[in-house]
Amino acid sequence: MRRFLSNRTLAVVSVGAVLAASVSPLGAVDIFKARMLTGKAPVEPPMVNVQIEVTSWTTPEEIRAFQQTLDLEGTDAFLAAFSRADKGVVRFMSTRGFNLPVHAALTVPTEKGKNILLFFNRQQWDSGARQAVGRNFFMVIELKLNEKGKGEGRFYEDARIRLDGGLGKIKMETYESAPKLFPQVQEIFKKAEEKKKK
Repeated sequence: MRRFLSNRTLAVVSVGAVLAASVSPLGAVDIFKARMLTGKAPVEPPMVNVQIEVTSWTTPEEIRAFQQTLDLEGTDAFLAAFSRADKGVVRFMSTRGFNLPVHAALTVPTEKGKNILLFFNRQQWDSGARQAVGRNFFMVIELKLNEKGKGEGRFYEDARIRLDGGLGKIKMETYESAPKLFPQVQEIFKKAEEKKKK
């Protein structure tokens, strides 16, 4: 059964759903490289390199378990759980070099490839920009990739999230500000990396 939640409760729920796999693996299991339009030209470079490292993926069981935690323990328990969850990191390869922790990571198959959804606490990630006051508690990166691992993406800095415990999914319900664009995204396949080492 779908649950439509208020901003605060929803935010907590969706993100808290990820804690079950908070043990950090030895390294990233999936890596994606992207180029992001900054929207700051000509004052700063028009594009910045971004590297996304996913160490583990959020499972439906985790989402259902954390929905139960929300029901039994409330919003604060979910907020704490979400902040402890570790699914990887997004590295902005700029002079400021900010690393954004990933707290939930989903991969959704499509007819021509897959979509990747990454969820974060909403925070000031760009020290050179003034963060506008927002109504939501999360940020989301969405990547749309074809069967060759190539595609595009968007970075939503002020998003509201919906938890679907019945299906074991987390979705972005809405967002406030215009997203930053990733016109180029490429998944780095392990086989290709191994060949380079040889």
